[in-house]
Amino acid sequence: MKRTLLYSAVTTALLLSQQVLAQDCSTLPIWQPEQSYNGGSQVQQNDSAYQAQWWTQGNSPVDYSGPWQEWKNLGQCDATNGNQAPTLTIVSPLNQAQITEGSTITLKADASDPDGSVDYVEFFANNTSLGKVITSPYQLDWIATIGTDTITMVASDDQGKTTTNSVLISTQTTSTNIAPSVSLTSPSPQDTIQPNDNITLIASASDSDGYVAQVDFYVDNQLIATDTSEPFEHQWVATSGEHTLKATATDDKDATASSNNVTIQVDTPATGGCAELVTYSAGTAYNSGQLVQKDNQKYRCDVAGWCSSDAAWSYAPGTGQYWQDAWTGLGLCTTPPSVTLTNPQDGSVVLAGSDINVSADALDSDGTIINVEFFVNNASLGVDTQEPYSVLWTASTIGSNLIKAIATDNENNQVESLAQVTVSDQPVVTQLTSPSSGGSFGLGKNIKLVAEAMSVTGTITSVDFLVNGVVIASDTTAPYTANWTPSAIGAYTVSSSATDTQGNKSNSDSASVNVIEKSSKTHKLIGYWHNFVNPAGCPMPLSEMSDDWDIIDIAFADNDPNSTGTVHFNLFQSDIHSSCPAIDPVKFKQDMRDLQAKGKVFVLSLGGAEGTITLNTDLDEQHFISSLTELINQWGFDGLDIDLESGSGLVHGSQIQARLGRALLQIEQNIGGDLYLTMAPEHPYVQGGMVAYSGIWGAYIPIIDQVRSTLDLLHVQLYNNAGLPNPYTPGAAPEGSVDMMVASAKMLVEGFDLADGSHFAPLRDDQVAFGLPSGPQSANSGQAPIQNITNALDCVTYGTYCETVIPSKLYTNFGGVMTWSINWDKYDGFNFSKPIGEKLTEMNNIQ
Repeated sequence: MKRTLLYSAVTTALLLSQQVLAQDCSTLPIWQPEQSYNGGSQVQQNDSAYQAQWWTQGNSPVDYSGPWQEWKNLGQCDATNGNQAPTLTIVSPLNQAQITEGSTITLKADASDPDGSVDYVEFFANNTSLGKVITSPYQLDWIATIGTDTITMVASDDQGKTTTNSVLISTQTTSTNIAPSVSLTSPSPQDTIQPNDNITLIASASDSDGYVAQVDFYVDNQLIATDTSEPFEHQWVATSGEHTLKATATDDKDATASSNNVTIQVDTPATGGCAELVTYSAGTAYNSGQLVQKDNQKYRCDVAGWCSSDAAWSYAPGTGQYWQDAWTGLGLCTTPPSVTLTNPQDGSVVLAGSDINVSADALDSDGTIINVEFFVNNASLGVDTQEPYSVLWTASTIGSNLIKAIATDNENNQVESLAQVTVSDQPVVTQLTSPSSGGSFGLGKNIKLVAEAMSVTGTITSVDFLVNGVVIASDTTAPYTANWTPSAIGAYTVSSSATDTQGNKSNSDSASVNVIEKSSKTHKLIGYWHNFVNPAGCPMPLSEMSDDWDIIDIAFADNDPNSTGTVHFNLFQSDIHSSCPAIDPVKFKQDMRDLQAKGKVFVLSLGGAEGTITLNTDLDEQHFISSLTELINQWGFDGLDIDLESGSGLVHGSQIQARLGRALLQIEQNIGGDLYLTMAPEHPYVQGGMVAYSGIWGAYIPIIDQVRSTLDLLHVQLYNNAGLPNPYTPGAAPEGSVDMMVASAKMLVEGFDLADGSHFAPLRDDQVAFGLPSGPQSANSGQAPIQNITNALDCVTYGTYCETVIPSKLYTNFGGVMTWSINWDKYDGFNFSKPIGEKLTEMNNIQ
């Protein structure tokens, strides 16, 4: 293999441009957040010198020294005895953070040393030392005290040189009782649990201004135990089926908070004709005529030798490449129905005497729903035999009520869904509907708070939103909403308080949420998540994905069957060819929010191999824009992915080509101007414009040009379409080769001539990523050896390990690698995400 090191005039210029003359900082004061500075004032921070452009206060020079900002970077301070000072960045709290007295927050810093090691980071509240941390992560918990207005952190290196940084905070007092915080720490959804196992339910609960009086444990919204002292735990004997677990904590002043919900699957024996059958296992000896079960399907062995083979890839019933030579499929084992209570929601509060429509959704993948029966506190409310399944309930029993829906299918299988609802006789009731307990949110990320409120004696005049007992916003009109931006890492309780025209007041239960550090990566791992069954298996819960993924494309949205332009998104519910469990939309949204809080990005993908969209008329375009705007807001997606392929009708001169770009820009405006936009065209649709500029060849380019200012990632598919024609090699660069990947990126980052005589203008390097299949079965062709992928990344980013095609400059912010798909990657034992994720992490750490 030829290895070429890229040392060009451009590279040298780039390196020289990064060199800044060293400054004498011996007389420069360290920047202080509480001090004001006039234009021309000079300070030092993080071992660099800065000069104020105009009057400023509280704006850190490190963060505000860009073009047209408050400070000018004069250069790095001259090293003393050749030793450079460590670098230090305060992660939490943010500058100008508002923190409630008694709240426990996490103080955190990022610190490193360019020519040695960090010895410690010391934390200060005002001038009081809170302690030193000697290993990364540099963080400690602090209980906020009144009078603290400055948090300071000092990093010291192995030679005693220090760097200091500070932020201003405001500590607020409150006379309102702060609700406790609680989380269910065990079991976890990943635990393997069998019927009759003794499971320890464990909750972690605390109260910042008192003590936790009790913790209640619930299974499927039914109270099973109460614990009044630490450790808060209970032994539960597991029963078959899927169960939802949670805990609630009550403090010494009767304020309550609920934990996160934890859904577990207790393995249960097969039913409906398969209960007595063994489960297939590769390499087991089977006799001709023997019946087995696999994935809720029944099979008969026809050829004993092949049935007994340990080559699952070849003879595993239903999935092996040659399974039909060995087995005969006998159909599904019985599949129970599914049912979900849709109203009232678990944890809701209703007024005594009010009429409540109790409703449920029910499905049966292998038959029909015979009826759905509804219960309150185990007393039947009635039976409904037709969709939509519902009954009317007059709420009369004050206090907690257990609502239950039981669905029965044509094979007499039954399944239930439960919700705990409180009936109140108070004149005012309020309920916080968002966020839900157990949610995680990114530091500095805006969070929408939503509440409901009702009054018997008058009308609601205002709803206050409280965080750790302090009112942070109010709303006087329904729907009652507010925005909150957390400014420090830690656990928080969020609640609502409603007041009516008679002066009556009511407080909601509190939701416990966590604020965590949100990561942002330069080089990203992008993958597609299947919302359907294929040989890679069932759609997986988002919580079961590898943590290596940074950008997750949800595949796919659905074009309206009537071709009106409307786009739908329906999570997987059932499949007649499998027993795959339905994806719970509530858990899907919560998993997505938790992962978004960590910095993961979720986009809804349009298209796929056979996917289409309808954009033929102005009305189609209006429906397209409005439906996608609604889907993004409803589900919480960060944006959209365009994956229109050969079946989509995207060609030069088509209405899709003319309308799609402006529709995407309008959707971005509709959601507030922050649409994360990715594209995954096949390479003939982009680089193919060099060969011809008609039909599909280059058909994406006008759309790219229209949205290039907002385009986040273009990861062209380098598979299923043979080699890549390019301007740099005599023929097409072969699929899977280093040259193909580098040539594809170079054409996009440096531009190329099109067949019609025009030119494709360069994209930024951070907008471009490789697009590759994840494993041997995920695409028909184009699989690249891992070493080729890492070499191509090194070539475009560092100028090393190039082959024939060599970039003319370094793509230091190169976007990363996309793959089809997350599901196939899991099926293949994470053979793609693990090594490529490690490579991208290594590259990000060099930044």
